[in-house]
Amino acid sequence: MLVLLRCDGGGRLGVGHVMRSLALAEAAVAAGHRVVVAGQFEGAFLQVQLAAAPVEVAPLVAAAAEGDLQQVVDLVRRRRPDVFHVDSYLGSDRLRELVAARGVEAGVIDQTPGDVTPGDVMSGNAISSTLIFSNMEDGTFGRRPADVVIDPTLGAEHTTRPQDGSTWLLRGSRYTPVRRRVIDARRRAAVDNVSGVGVAADIEVGQVARSVLVVMGGTDPVGLAPAAVALLARTGLALEVTAIAVGENAQRARAAAEGSVLSLNVLAPVDDLAAMMSGHDLVISAAGTSIWELCCIGVPAAVAWVVDNQREGYDRVVAAGAAVGLGGPDLGGDDRAVDLLRVALTDSRVRADLVVAGRRIVDGLGAWRVVQMWEQAGRQSVRQNRTPPSPPVTSAAALVTRPATLRDAEALWQWRNDPTTRAFSRSPEQVSWDDHLQWLTASLARTDRVLLVIEDPGDPGDPADPGDTGGTDGAAGSVKTVGTVRWDLTAQEGEAEGSQEWEVSITVAPQWRGQSLGGLLLRAAEQALSEVTGSRGADVTAYLAVVHVDNPASVRLFETSAYVPDLPPDPRGFMRFRKVARVP
Repeated sequence: MLVLLRCDGGGRLGVGHVMRSLALAEAAVAAGHRVVVAGQFEGAFLQVQLAAAPVEVAPLVAAAAEGDLQQVVDLVRRRRPDVFHVDSYLGSDRLRELVAARGVEAGVIDQTPGDVTPGDVMSGNAISSTLIFSNMEDGTFGRRPADVVIDPTLGAEHTTRPQDGSTWLLRGSRYTPVRRRVIDARRRAAVDNVSGVGVAADIEVGQVARSVLVVMGGTDPVGLAPAAVALLARTGLALEVTAIAVGENAQRARAAAEGSVLSLNVLAPVDDLAAMMSGHDLVISAAGTSIWELCCIGVPAAVAWVVDNQREGYDRVVAAGAAVGLGGPDLGGDDRAVDLLRVALTDSRVRADLVVAGRRIVDGLGAWRVVQMWEQAGRQSVRQNRTPPSPPVTSAAALVTRPATLRDAEALWQWRNDPTTRAFSRSPEQVSWDDHLQWLTASLARTDRVLLVIEDPGDPGDPADPGDTGGTDGAAGSVKTVGTVRWDLTAQEGEAEGSQEWEVSITVAPQWRGQSLGGLLLRAAEQALSEVTGSRGADVTAYLAVVHVDNPASVRLFETSAYVPDLPPDPRGFMRFRKVARVP
């Protein structure tokens, strides 16, 4: 798969758009794809980052809006990418429409007959027959219709978004793309946590912070680094401060430390900022891409919002307790910011709480999730261009969903021990009747488990179906029990208190397999779960599914039911999918 990334950076634009595009590029290359990064890139720092990245760079010349669009259209037409991803606030809101209208066609990598399997994905052989248009937005900034929309704003998944024809919505901080170096730093911190060493791992009670890093983005376009140094000087604490600044900002930072007890070291932008951040007791940062990297690694942070598009993220990360909020561009205008900094620097419990909250917000898998979604969107487009499957033998409206009872014990036991069911189960061993009956009795009494039976009532005048398992309350011989669905409430790390994420397990009755009933059962079960939780005063926040990657029918079921990749396959090959419940 060829991925074309469109972004600009440097100067007044900062480097955030480029850095998160490079995070996506690393994940795409790791999945076996080729990447081209196109845009206007200013400054030596970005040039070094692009040169070190596993990508081809296609520089664009500065031009008016129409000229810039024409360059992009020409590049898409010439390179024929399978995925075209945009991370820019400057492009047209009609970019997807304009690119399509000008005759751009995507190339087809592979025309191998048959369905695309997860194995194709893992080996990088995913295919697509149409161009997948992907767009990165930050709330309303950079918003435009796309096949795949990514909004990594913390809490975005809990807010409404206008229906603009976009197909797949990846919203919330779980889709924050961070670079490989950041993920490596997070893993080092996790190892340190086991051994009990390191700033991000084990902050000792009563320990006073000594080392502080000030980094206000790759370019610090509004000159906040000197203001942050001034705040630190006003705390009266003897601190070892490293400030990332150049030119006039560097001179002003040194001036701000004069006459204080600070020991200041001013450096130009460094190549491996993640390693530097993880080596300090506290980092003061702009609320751009750096704050999400700090959250991911697990470093205590204080933040300021620099430009309007950072304000929403700033408010939410501070409200989540993952950073100390220092205010906006007028940084240092009052004593409140000084007091907040002094408390964070002298109270180890405050810093420890910042680390825990931050690591819950960004888990480092955002770029992997986005690339997996691109691949899934490509497979969907292939399926849509092929002969549609045979329609199911019944309809969703005809199915009846009811709670399971002990009268269903024998049927559920037989289905559980069916060889095909066990082959793709996380617990493939046979279950004895006594163990099953004990499990069912306990399950029916649990509030964190919902066990359903799905039936097709049929026509009361019909004779008994040979696949009828009996044990129903319908007309004798007419009710066909077609499957069972189990929902388990899960406790997901990083989810807000009171979150309602339920994991599904579907079993189609063996005699009803191969009749395209899985999707109908899933939709009926989702609706039933929503009704059950709603009656208890709680709304479902997300549906989860864990599927073995060698079970293409199940993978296809969830991919075509609006579930998106959420966790990579574990050592046994089980991969998790996630579907966000509809936002009111």
